[in-house]
Order: sequence, then C-alpha cells, then structure tokens
Amino acid sequence: MRSIWQPCARLASSIKASSAIAAAKTVGGVRSMAIQQLKPEDHPWVQRVKGPASFLPEERIMTFIAANVTAGEVESVARDWVHLPDNLHGKGLEVILQAHALCGFPKTVNALIKVHQIGIHPSGENFRVEKHDVKSWRNDGKKTLEAVYGHVTEKMCTNFKRMHPLLESVMVEHIYGRVLSRPLLDLRMRELCTLAILAGSNVPLQMVSHLRGAQRCGASREEIDTVIEQSYLSYGDEALKQSRKVRDDFWAKAKK
Repeated sequence: MRSIWQPCARLASSIKASSAIAAAKTVGGVRSMAIQQLKPEDHPWVQRVKGPASFLPEERIMTFIAANVTAGEVESVARDWVHLPDNLHGKGLEVILQAHALCGFPKTVNALIKVHQIGIHPSGENFRVEKHDVKSWRNDGKKTLEAVYGHVTEKMCTNFKRMHPLLESVMVEHIYGRVLSRPLLDLRMRELCTLAILAGSNVPLQMVSHLRGAQRCGASREEIDTVIEQSYLSYGDEALKQSRKVRDDFWAKAKK
C-alpha cells in the first residue's frame, strides 16, 4: 500500500501546484488577490525530509527555491513559489537575487522570469527598495563579511585583491554590500540558502566556510543538517553524498 500511495500523493501535490500556477492571473506583473495560495506545510518536500520545529516550512521553501534555481529547475521553482506565503514574496525574490553570485546570472534571470509570470503579490513588493551608494555598499559589505567569516575577513580580502584587482571590490561592494546586506532577508536565512546552493555545486572549500558562517549567523546544527539532507531532492544522490562528507568532516573537526 505504501509504495502505491507515495507516488499518488506526490502526483496529487504536483497537480495542486500546477493548478495554482495555471490559475495565477497577473495584472501589470502583480498577481491577482483572488488566487488561492497553497500552504507552506503542504509542499511535498517539507514532508520528505523532516526538519526541526525552529526551521519553519516557509523558510524551508526558500531553501528549496535556492537549490532549484541552482539546478536550473524553473518548474520546481514555480511549484515552490505557489507554496510561499504572499507576504514573503519579497524575501523569495531576495533568495533568487543572491543566487546570481553563487550559481550564475542566467539561472537567476530564468527563475525571476518564471516567478514574475506567476506573479508578485502586492504585499511582497518591498523588495524594490535599494540605495545607490558605493561607500555604504562597501561599509555594509565589510560588516556582513565579518559576520559570516569572522577574524579571517581581512586576510581573505587581501588574498582576493592579489588574485585579481576587481575580485575584492566585487565581493565586498557588490555581493556582500549591495546584495547580501539588503535588509529584507536576515543573515541566518541568507546563509541557509547559500548552503542550499553550495550543496549541489561541488565546492567543498566554500561549503566549509558557509557551514561555519551559517552557525555564526544564528542557524542551528539541526537546521544546517536539514538543508544538507534535502539537497538530493534538487541535485540527486551523488550531490547528497558529496555534501554529507563535507558536512560530516566539518562537524568532526569542530568537536576537537
């Protein structure tokens, strides 16, 4: 009975999401208020990998979005989007935006096209706020870098300057200043979404940095483990195997 029910349950959930996507009428890029939003806890992936109570279903959906943008699975991003509460659309867009620095510009653009086709609820329109000030981007970027990387920040910036004169300014001013310091999404969620991206990218050095960074920014070990364990849903079993090894080695060293 179980082997029959599970595919049926997944199919039913997929049909629900597809119906919600198809019914999403947009006016000027903003979704109609009449569309019925699917509940975050009804997302099929929330049940497939259990997480701690502190890791809310809507937060996990944002990590699903990050992973599916990276995997290039725009239809999966669409399914994630219709399960994301209307008032969190701005945060969802922040997740997609930050992905450009980690998985590439084209994938970010394709995901943004897809969610705008579905629609952005008016309550999520606060993502449009931005300040155009390179000096503040640099100051904010340094603070965010220190929050994530701690005492190695200055050494890392020096190394980046050595590798390429523009690399350090791109990292500090653009990625960590202009993008990751935007206030709509807190650093705990940004780091969990970053881990969701890196878990499918086979970049162990960067993954270790952000395992540490996620903890510094307030993510619990259980929340981090959940992001790793659910990575196979977007990337497959091999990616899960690789990311588990990096995580397990990291936890083992942290105990010493």
